[in-house]
Amino acid sequence: MYSVQCAGRFVVLCFSALMVSQIAYCKPNGAPIEACEDMSPQHFLKPQSGVCPFTSRLAKDEMWSNGTIEVTLEHDSEDFKGFLMMAFDSTSSDMNPIGTFSSDLKGMGKAIDCRTDGTKNAVTHKDKSPKRSVVATWTPPEDFDGSVVFKATFVKSFDMFWVKQSSSTLRVKRADLGSDGSSGKGESSTTEPPVESTTAKKPSAKSDKEDGSDTTTTRPSQRLQMLLRRLVSWLFTAL
Repeated sequence: MYSVQCAGRFVVLCFSALMVSQIAYCKPNGAPIEACEDMSPQHFLKPQSGVCPFTSRLAKDEMWSNGTIEVTLEHDSEDFKGFLMMAFDSTSSDMNPIGTFSSDLKGMGKAIDCRTDGTKNAVTHKDKSPKRSVVATWTPPEDFDGSVVFKATFVKSFDMFWVKQSSSTLRVKRADLGSDGSSGKGESSTTEPPVESTTAKKPSAKSDKEDGSDTTTTRPSQRLQMLLRRLVSWLFTAL
């Protein structure tokens, strides 16, 4: 009886050790899609509540919507093994990431699709090697105008990680693409009214001609009437 209990405990311990090892090492090649919702590394532990030693540094404070920006995940002296980062509109909820990330992270990570719409809207690690600095390149939506905040999860070890650490605010200004295209054509179209004014002058020219033709036709008739009157008066005097 005692041997059966010992065997049962041994099986439970082995199973528990196997589960822990699987939890700890089953995602060494990046955050799973399930982590996109709450940005948790799915370690079934609570994140650290203290100050995160790692930061998300922006290359600039503002940009145009048709440009790109580099975001660096870093620390001066400590390493992290895993990460997950997305960009969000600062005025809305952090449920839908915006923009796209470049797939080139110089071997330190990869871009993934957290919205399952075919866009690379998040970046994560692709191995569990220690990292001191990771640079990601982000492109905002073409028609976006507003403020953006990058949120990142840093994993230092299985039981030590920080979730949704915010960066400083990035101001994105919508690029005025119409100034070189549509609005320019619109300005050229405004030059058409003078053409209409010239065409408007043509009826007046025609009316002048018509008035002239009337005057030229009435003058011979008046002369003819005067000649007829003179002829009649001469006839009466001759008779």
